[in-house]
Amino acid sequence: MTREEILKRIEIEDVRIASADRNIEGLILQKNKSLDEQARLFALLEALPAEEAEQPLE
Repeated sequence: MTREEILKRIEIEDVRIASADRNIEGLILQKNKSLDEQARLFALLEALPAEEAEQPLE
């Protein structure tokens, strides 16, 4: 490989790494939103009267 080819490949890998980082950031944000929603739903479940909490989901 020539110097130019190697530099071009490094640039391509830099772009791939940056893209992966953005994807990871998005996944972490989505996970945190889901964890927050799950905590909210658990709190709602705990607040239900006992007999209502035991009814099956529709």
